[in-house]
Amino acid sequence: MPAPDERRLGRIAGLGALAGVACWLGALQFANANTDAGSPVLPGAAVGQPAPIDRARELLDFHAGVTDQALATTLRCVGLMLTAAVGIYLYSLVRTRRPGLSHWMLWSALIGATLVAGASVFGYFALDQIATAFVSTGARTTARAQHLISGSGALHGAAIFDLASRVVFAFWIGLTSLEMMRVGLLERFLAYWGFGACVALVLLPIGDAMFIGWIGSIGVLALGYWPGGRPEAWRTIAITG
Repeated sequence: MPAPDERRLGRIAGLGALAGVACWLGALQFANANTDAGSPVLPGAAVGQPAPIDRARELLDFHAGVTDQALATTLRCVGLMLTAAVGIYLYSLVRTRRPGLSHWMLWSALIGATLVAGASVFGYFALDQIATAFVSTGARTTARAQHLISGSGALHGAAIFDLASRVVFAFWIGLTSLEMMRVGLLERFLAYWGFGACVALVLLPIGDAMFIGWIGSIGVLALGYWPGGRPEAWRTIAITG
């Protein structure tokens, strides 16, 4: 039987995970409030996302909704910090059942979430600089918008930073899914969902949605609920190698 502290922390972590999901969904809502498509380098945009056709419209939309974009970035960062806190709980949960667990599961949660948050903030300011320059002076044409975007070292740096941060964060998702499955805390379906989110977060535009579904499911499990009941490992502690 898990210790009372584990059950109490589980309820806190579960609420934190669901609050993080709410933050991510709120971030998406604010990010899309003033635009019909993603910006040239939306903070956290997955590699392979279709490029917008009208770059000028994208920059105008971003500038017009800069407050919404700032709120989206803030919510995203809050959601990431909540996710990091959940990561600490999951690490302790697995380590109780597998004392030889590598510290990589813990550090990748903290470093990955921090890097993605940093990439989101950096991407916001890089794009804001381009949008402000586009609106303030010169012709507001697609050709000029494309020129500003292509010539921005900060924007290219933001894209590289975003990709690198996603790789680290995705590593945590995949490792956590594997380790939780090893000790019986995750059924194969949800573990494989985590593996899929790990790959999609780096390569596909649906990565964020897959991650939100995965961390939300983890939150429900931590709160003590799951269709058909939680795996036995949530109710008992069996030490594994």
